[in-house]
Amino acid sequence: MLKPRRSIVGLDIGSSCIKAVELTREKYDLVVSGYAQIDVPNEASRQEAIAELMRAAKFRSKRVATAVSGKNVVFRYVSMPEMAEDKLVQAVRLEADKYIPFDVADVEIDAQRLGSGTDAAGKPDMKVLLIAAKKSFVADHVRLLVELGLQPASIGVDGFALGNAWELGDQVNPGIQESGRTVALVDVGSAKTSINILRENTTCFAREVPLGGQDLTNAIARRLGIEPGAAEAVKREPGEQAALVAEAIGQVLDDLGNEINLSFDFYENQFDGEVQDVRLTGGSALLPSLEEGLERILEKRTKTWNPIEGLKVRSDAVDVEALNRQAPQLAVAIGLAAAV
Repeated sequence: MLKPRRSIVGLDIGSSCIKAVELTREKYDLVVSGYAQIDVPNEASRQEAIAELMRAAKFRSKRVATAVSGKNVVFRYVSMPEMAEDKLVQAVRLEADKYIPFDVADVEIDAQRLGSGTDAAGKPDMKVLLIAAKKSFVADHVRLLVELGLQPASIGVDGFALGNAWELGDQVNPGIQESGRTVALVDVGSAKTSINILRENTTCFAREVPLGGQDLTNAIARRLGIEPGAAEAVKREPGEQAALVAEAIGQVLDDLGNEINLSFDFYENQFDGEVQDVRLTGGSALLPSLEEGLERILEKRTKTWNPIEGLKVRSDAVDVEALNRQAPQLAVAIGLAAAV
């Protein structure tokens, strides 16, 4: 991963906030050379928000690595005969129509090998993660960036970007992951939550859950009888209303925790292992009660993760205080840039 490269911007285009982190290779170090983020009031303003962010950030590079997610992207877990890595994607494409709800001709397909085993007849096989994204959706994503004068270097998936950021952190800050332990990276965004379960820095399971920070905000708005904008402010800084906020979001947290536990169950049944640690990222990871609430529901060691820990930062180009304050939101952006 830590190979010579030019600067590149990891651009995380969220539904309510856009985050961008520029990584630059300087001699033997990978350095955070730029950072910016901007709130997005609605989808119609997204392109202008990206343009404003890029103007304000004054990044060295116009090369960007970004990701797609949502209903136009599907994940499927399949078993296939053992084969060489260079033949995997083609083999998956030939079988994809059995597993995805789209016409194979209309999607971009990728695959990742997750592990080896044997089938019911005792023959060698392997578990494979199939990822399919609608070509029109990817093309629209690329077009938006090109119209802004940016140079798309890669289009990834949020969940895998989390894994890239974790692997990078383990390289620049050895020991971040205890040897032999399985960790679940849980990124709680505004409209969705991305889950990536890694064993020895290798992704074994990835999934998106359509629950996130906006559901927490709406629950607070209903409980306190206030507008969503005011509820968002209370969510971020509950102050004396902390107990009311915790009560308000209780059911949403239970629902989210149940979905995360279902992911853990799938992993444990498929890979004969157990998730031992949970690391939280995303905008909602800044919510004071989220870590405690999910640890109670998941019954696993749960901590908020700082994905910039161990990375060098150019203090002459980056607002270090703001970067550290918002760090839990930046795992996807960092992972996107680190993968190119």
